Amino acid sequence: MTILDKAKAAASRARGQAEHGAALGRARIDEMRAQRQRSKLLQELGEACYAEHSGKATHEAVVDSLAALHAHTQSFPGTWAQRRPGPARQARDIMHAGAECIGVDDTVAAAAQRIRDLGVGSLPICGADHRLHGILTDRDIVVKCVAEGRDPAQVWVGDLAQETLLWVDATADIGEVLHQMEDHQVKRLPVIESHRLVGIISEADLARNLDEHRLAEFVEKVYATS
Repeated sequence: MTILDKAKAAASRARGQAEHGAALGRARIDEMRAQRQRSKLLQELGEACYAEHSGKATHEAVVDSLAALHAHTQSFPGTWAQRRPGPARQARDIMHAGAECIGVDDTVAAAAQRIRDLGVGSLPICGADHRLHGILTDRDIVVKCVAEGRDPAQVWVGDLAQETLLWVDATADIGEVLHQMEDHQVKRLPVIESHRLVGIISEADLARNLDEHRLAEFVEKVYATS
């Protein structure tokens, strides 16, 4: 093979790798958009359930919201339907592992950039020992930092950690997970094993593992006073 042939082969491989990377990037963007749309539909479902419960709307609104959620699930089978596991028993079976943390000594500005880059609404707060110290949400940043006139570049993430830390053990059953999330009206619950963070359970994880009736009940309780 001549030098020219080798150069052409290398260029062809580089193009192939670039095209593959671009395809993966587009797929990731589509998945993030699907997740955000599903979160929006879950919120609308919760609002419809609460409106019906309080007598401000009919059951038809709940049916319509469930239909929209079902249609969205069918529209993105690679994101939702094909990932639905068998019957889950414990928190570790339904959580998404590998949750990225923000350090207690990082600035709120750095946390906001991480939240933006990851396309998420919150980040676990971890110490140097990788143990959970709390959860930082995008709302915390707005309400506890920006709205108070504080400089995000001068405020530490640890300063915004909640006084009450909510979590569930990896061996807890789904009933305990739902009990925690519904009673405290939280949409994300850290999962701990051997005193370390091993994953997060979000409303999207529940949506993959609950039937529509139980999902609607969960959403109604969590969004009831949101």
